[in-house]
Amino acid sequence: MKYMAEKCALCKENIGTTFLEKLEGTLVRVGEGENSRKFYVCSGCQKEHKENLKEKISKL
Repeated sequence: MKYMAEKCALCKENIGTTFLEKLEGTLVRVGEGENSRKFYVCSGCQKEHKENLKEKISKL
């Protein structure tokens, strides 16, 4: 699965890929069912916001 050039939802920087075409970050899903939304987060923001990552993203 090839990812397009995604941007981090928090810092707005481009998220790179590894040589195996995997994102250097994570995909966070907020909400349930039809109301769920997907946000891409870079590894730097993931380390910085650890426990309250979903909380920060849900405010966007």
